[in-house]
Amino acid sequence: MGLAARPVTLVDQGVPRMTLLPGSVPEPVAELQRYLERISGTQLPLGKPQPGARGVFVGLASDFPWLARTDLAHLGGEGFLLRSDGTNLFLLAHEAPGVQHAVTTLLQTLGCRWFFPGPTWEVVPRRPTVTGAWDQRGVPSFPMQRKIWYGFGTYRPCEQEFDAWQRHNRMGGPVAISIGHTSHGLDFKADFEQHPDWFALVGGQRKPTKPCYSHPAVLERAIRHALAQAGRGAAMISMTPPDGLGYCECDRCFAVFQGAKPYAAHGTFFAKRPDGLVVNVTSETLFHFINQVAAAVAGKYPGTWIGCYAYSAYSHPPSFPLHPKVFVQTTTAFRRTDLTLDQQLDAWSARAAQIGIRDYYSVYPWDWDYPSAGKLAPAALQKELQFFHRKGVTSVNAEASNNWGPRGLGYYLAAQLLWDVNADVPGLLRDFYRQAFGPAAGVMERYYARWYGLSAAVSTPEHRIMTSDTTHPVPSSATARGDLQPEQAAVAFSVDTLKASFRDLDEAAWLVRDSPACRARVDQLRMYWHYLYLRHRLDQAARSGNHEAIREAIGAELTFGGRLAHVNVIHTRPLLGKALLRRFKKFEPLLANLPEVQREGQGWRQVGTPPSPAELARLWQLDTTALGLGVMR
Repeated sequence: MGLAARPVTLVDQGVPRMTLLPGSVPEPVAELQRYLERISGTQLPLGKPQPGARGVFVGLASDFPWLARTDLAHLGGEGFLLRSDGTNLFLLAHEAPGVQHAVTTLLQTLGCRWFFPGPTWEVVPRRPTVTGAWDQRGVPSFPMQRKIWYGFGTYRPCEQEFDAWQRHNRMGGPVAISIGHTSHGLDFKADFEQHPDWFALVGGQRKPTKPCYSHPAVLERAIRHALAQAGRGAAMISMTPPDGLGYCECDRCFAVFQGAKPYAAHGTFFAKRPDGLVVNVTSETLFHFINQVAAAVAGKYPGTWIGCYAYSAYSHPPSFPLHPKVFVQTTTAFRRTDLTLDQQLDAWSARAAQIGIRDYYSVYPWDWDYPSAGKLAPAALQKELQFFHRKGVTSVNAEASNNWGPRGLGYYLAAQLLWDVNADVPGLLRDFYRQAFGPAAGVMERYYARWYGLSAAVSTPEHRIMTSDTTHPVPSSATARGDLQPEQAAVAFSVDTLKASFRDLDEAAWLVRDSPACRARVDQLRMYWHYLYLRHRLDQAARSGNHEAIREAIGAELTFGGRLAHVNVIHTRPLLGKALLRRFKKFEPLLANLPEVQREGQGWRQVGTPPSPAELARLWQLDTTALGLGVMR
């Protein structure tokens, strides 16, 4: 393999000029062949890799031992080499995930994009000639895991589309991080009846809220439980306690204070020990317990990890190092410690071999799918991920929602930054506006800048974000630097910003009327805003106090929300499911015993079919008329 990148031609005016030479990882090869055919209209043939063969080598470096300079172990489990030498093109990795990332990266350089899940948001260019020069080594900024997941789950078609989106945006990681609240193998009902001393002493009484982590029998049970999971092949075993408070206050647990007087803070107990160190009883007992479990598991299954959150009453780092196979995931919320997140991460980094972040990009009962981007504003998002990277974080696990209507741009940017925290965010935004919306790029930039803030504006020489009654000039140089606070320009949801977004999307729909792919994307966003208009109607009904109008408005929101179940624009699963009464909490008396809301899958709580373009146009015109926007295009 030569050192310099020299161009190669894969397809020339619809004629294949190279052969695909697959290694031992077949799926990425098939995907590359499929997308190259979609781009060029022709299929590259498969050949047999052997010394002297020429073509596109796709696989593990070990699949092609005769090639020079193919020791890629230093790239880790997901790194890859993408290089052309004028005769061959090499897509090589040390392990299988890296092969997929090499294929994805090549396709991205050719113009393929997967902005949001589903075929509507996929961009595949069409060109009869495919040629280029490549010389790239890629490794992720967060090498243990990069994960965005849906709280409350989603529907199967959406799940499949999300899986494909994650693959095409280089998400994942070599370790299947599994951290959740667990019982450590205890039966909290049966074991508490027989062994109340195994459980937490709280306020002078034993309670089956949490185990007593200093009890030898609890440790023995947890070790048996962990060994059984490891024996079944678990890559990581969670030892995170059950959620909530109620941790043990017995003398054996409080012995960690070494005679210092405990004090209550943040819902738990701390003390300043004689050595001057402030310690927390839950962290001291829990992580000592976890260290012993990890040592027992490592003795038989050295590759298995023990995982635990740093969260709630055990946010404060313990006073001792953790076993090398303990993985700690620090939460960015519910932190019961006086330490700042900066101090907390420094302390955990000093004690643990690997640390991760449990973040919150969207939580349905927090934001209800309303449009403001929150922490996903571009400059703030990059700043936070760069901070995590500097602190030695190797994994980011973020709760999200299947709400790509309001959060999609943020999720897409997050995926790119999780791979490379120093990615060119203005360039990514400019590419998104142009490729996703074509002739409506400028309008959609204005639309997203309203909800994502100043750092989402990238036009030159000056871009103006239009809100309902204010024009904010945004110098492009300041935006590119990222030194503005994006939240300063983001706006709140109101009838005025509802109208402003309707105007934007109406103008965008007109501009892309001759571009079916762009129009389909704009139409999905118009579905989202019709749904928000139905919420506006509910707000109006609530102000009127008319119970029948309120019930009718709730029915309209639920029914149309169900029709969006497979569109990925709102998080329909919790809306129709177990979060329904949270969403309509203040109207709960009006919904009691109402047949339309009694059971998911019936009445107003059914998955339906999204509106056709013609129906959407009718709904849109009715909405704009009701909002007083006059006759729209």
